Amino acid sequence: MILICPQCATRYVVPDSAIGSSGRQVRCAACRHNWFQEGIEIQRPEPAPAEPASAVPASPAPAQPMPPVQPDVAAAFPPVSAPAVPEPAAPEPPFPAPETAPPVQREPEASPAPVTAEQAVPRHDPVDAAPVAARQPAPEEFVHYPDEAYEAPVRRRRNPAKLWTIGAIVFFLLVSAAGAALVYFGPPSWAVNLGLSARQDEAGLVFYLPKPPERRNLPTGEEYFAFSARILNDTDQELPVPPVVVELRDDQGRLVFSWMTKADKSRLKPNEEARVSESRLDIPKNARNLELRFVDSAS
Repeated sequence: MILICPQCATRYVVPDSAIGSSGRQVRCAACRHNWFQEGIEIQRPEPAPAEPASAVPASPAPAQPMPPVQPDVAAAFPPVSAPAVPEPAAPEPPFPAPETAPPVQREPEASPAPVTAEQAVPRHDPVDAAPVAARQPAPEEFVHYPDEAYEAPVRRRRNPAKLWTIGAIVFFLLVSAAGAALVYFGPPSWAVNLGLSARQDEAGLVFYLPKPPERRNLPTGEEYFAFSARILNDTDQELPVPPVVVELRDDQGRLVFSWMTKADKSRLKPNEEARVSESRLDIPKNARNLELRFVDSAS
């Protein structure tokens, strides 16, 4: 018997006894669909009819009487006697009735065990030979479209003019701060040593270097060091010039060598200058910076 799933048209070959004549509920192994399958009528062979016990021959039909003869007809023709009816033959002895076999007691058919469609052997048509997964519709791919009110973030371009403007403002602020510090704290010692600015140690007396100190190595292997400084009286009165202390310091600002000297003038009139010139050969190798101060000024 062939079962066809009404849902996916998958065919299954099952024995007739699995369904029976009353039908049963089955389920498709491919799509899991349940349906009721009608049963089929099982044709049983009819028993052969039994022969009669004795065969009785049929009696012959009685002879029909002759019609009466008219007088004129009888005169014309001689009378004819009726044919003799033969006597029925003696009946033959009856044949013995054939012995009939005793009826066979058939065992009642056991109700078949429930058979599901999974246990049946599926048979697919050539069209349905593809796997069930292939026949199932592929899931639709979800494509997300942005909302109408959605706006993609815009990457702003850098404005070079704006960057240059910000840099100029920062540079102006740094220069202004440096100028204010120079006015408030005074020039540093390295600026005085390089002759970039003057140094005021006593009231009205200012040190400054017209040119940087000179350092060179001599053929004897010694190092020559020389400088020339100026002392200016920037007041409107005459001032005395105290002795001058020359200090040499290393890169970390530590004092490595010092000596005392005097200017070429002991007193200075307003806007008058005095000169301090020194040269030495015994300075340390690590001396880097030059500082000048008066003897009675704080170090």
